[in-house]
Amino acid sequence: MFGPLPRLHRLVVSALALIACAGGGAWIAFKIPGPLLAPGGAVLGATLGVVLVALLVREVPQATPARRSRHR
Repeated sequence: MFGPLPRLHRLVVSALALIACAGGGAWIAFKIPGPLLAPGGAVLGATLGVVLVALLVREVPQATPARRSRHR
């Protein structure tokens, strides 16, 4: 999605996405009435974060134009 990023930028994007998803999952589970749902929400959020990171930093091969030779 972001295209080819340097390794450091991919790591930063990955870490921020994982932290945001795990924190969001824990927060949502904390707001739902029920015993000890926050850890489960964090795990669910982190799992969603892994999928999101995979989609964000994947390398999509760029199509290169085929070389054509001149025939006379």
